[in-house]
Amino acid sequence: MFNPFSGWADARNSGNAVPPPSVFGALPYPSAPSNLSIFYLTSFSPDIFNCSILNLQGQTYYKIITDKHNPGYTVLRNAAGKNVALIEWQSHPLVEIRGLLSKQYISQWLRLSADRSSRTMDVRGSKYFWAPRDKSINLYTSDATPRFLARITRNQSGITLELTNDALQLGILDSVVTATLLLQCGRNID
Repeated sequence: MFNPFSGWADARNSGNAVPPPSVFGALPYPSAPSNLSIFYLTSFSPDIFNCSILNLQGQTYYKIITDKHNPGYTVLRNAAGKNVALIEWQSHPLVEIRGLLSKQYISQWLRLSADRSSRTMDVRGSKYFWAPRDKSINLYTSDATPRFLARITRNQSGITLELTNDALQLGILDSVVTATLLLQCGRNID
């Protein structure tokens, strides 16, 4: 069997120092595309119902707070300390997002598709859908040609939320963070 790399050592030893060819850039490198904003749900205390949401630089963007004395309510609070979303945990849980979504059943806002393969999310009259793909849950526009907007992934250290610049320009960050909590909390939202 012929080894195509065997000539490298011979060329260096014969005084004709030929450096080996570079393989830099020849293989894909797993890095985040520059058009993604990355957030981490972390510092679970003890779980996602009490955690921090940090940006890539480690700055707190949101906090998820559930009072242990009144676990029937979970609040999403922004970095300025203002309540952004409220979730009422009852037999049919409710969600409200300030300025975007009046109080309604979560099952109405994040509607499960008939084939149970995705969930539709309505924000300001526009429809989006969440669908699992590989080891993530992705958000897309509901256009004729769906555009990727966000991705939720879970690993041992926490949950990562990646959003495209398009998603941020659409002004759906609060909705996406709220949906991330609901899709990752492990509770029945229907």
